[in-house]
Amino acid sequence: MRTASVLLIMMAAVAAPAAQDHPDFSGRWILESASAAGSDVPRAMSVHQLLVLRDVRGEPMAPFFKQITVDREFESSRRSDTHDIGVVGGVVPGRGADGSPTGPHRSHAVTWEGDALVFDNGSYTGPAPETGVWAGRREVWSLNENGRLQVVITTRSSMDLPTATELTYWRP
Repeated sequence: MRTASVLLIMMAAVAAPAAQDHPDFSGRWILESASAAGSDVPRAMSVHQLLVLRDVRGEPMAPFFKQITVDREFESSRRSDTHDIGVVGGVVPGRGADGSPTGPHRSHAVTWEGDALVFDNGSYTGPAPETGVWAGRREVWSLNENGRLQVVITTRSSMDLPTATELTYWRP
């Protein structure tokens, strides 16, 4: 009986993480290389992805990553963010007495594109995206053939030329 219980626990531990369809970026990552230097490049990151295995009633379900928490370590500070994966959201400004918007529209999304996890953030002051004063930032995470974390960050705005930064992290 005890052997059967141990075997079932081992099978569950192996099957659950392998059953989900996307890579797990969880762990500690150290910056190996960057295509651009700067204080806004994290020197290290600690990542935790929450894997859901059961529904709200406690019944088994197809595993999926529900959330990601990223603790970024910069040269002189730290920042921690938690994002729901697969959720697209934003903020719509209110209207002033004259009917004009009282602030920018803001959008945020963390979604899977194949095996890449994509963080999209944007804002605009006009009637539609990329109108008025606008800015966008896209961060694409993937694992390369050596198991390194590749992060490609692109920024675009109405005020500056587009930029792209490629970061590579290794897991100690």
